[in-house]
Amino acid sequence: MRYPLLLMSTLLLLPVSSQMAAAEKASGFQSHESILALARRFMEDYSRRLNGEAVEIRVGRLDPRLRLHNCDQKLEAFLPNGGRTTGNTTVGVRCPGAKPWSLYVPVTVNVFKNVVVTSAALPRNTILDRSHLKMAKRNLAKLPQGYFVDPDRLLGMKLKRNLSAGLALAPTMVKAQTVIKRGQRVMLVSRSKSVSVRMQGQALANGAMGELIRVKNLSSKRIVEGTVTSGGEVLIGNYGR
Repeated sequence: MRYPLLLMSTLLLLPVSSQMAAAEKASGFQSHESILALARRFMEDYSRRLNGEAVEIRVGRLDPRLRLHNCDQKLEAFLPNGGRTTGNTTVGVRCPGAKPWSLYVPVTVNVFKNVVVTSAALPRNTILDRSHLKMAKRNLAKLPQGYFVDPDRLLGMKLKRNLSAGLALAPTMVKAQTVIKRGQRVMLVSRSKSVSVRMQGQALANGAMGELIRVKNLSSKRIVEGTVTSGGEVLIGNYGR
């Protein structure tokens, strides 16, 4: 699944070249080049630490009419609160000097990662197996609905709609297949390191693989909860007694 959004408090300081510093001193204004260079470097470093994958950064342009006092201290870059880490976002740049200022630089972040995609065109209601899946590199910024990085998590799931070949699978495209139906006799299983206990039960609800359902132990008549496994069994604790 796709990664959660993280915030960064660490600042990045700009090493200004002597030529750039001389030009800024002569004009009295901070060069746009120094601001954009810091924004790019900050986002490249941040994205690589966050994703550990191939990253492509495109920095936007500043209004040519913008004039900011030349900062008497090193510029600082930061990610705004709630800022996106992929796709179109912004990087904050500020001057902490005697005449402080701050602005936001538009940036596009493309992160490329291996995700699970369809190996061929698949019709709706297909039950996924390994032959339907493969790994391919995709731009995470183009996958707003999420993605999978482990094909094993999709095995046995059913497609909600028709999918074209090479399409990155998202959680909204699949659903767990019902393997146990309400009223069905099931095997209750409880395991520990040294012992495994199996008992007959009756499902009190439909259940898909990995779901938690209520089951009646036919021996003790007790109602227990357990997790549906790939074999249609229900894994419980405390032996279901």
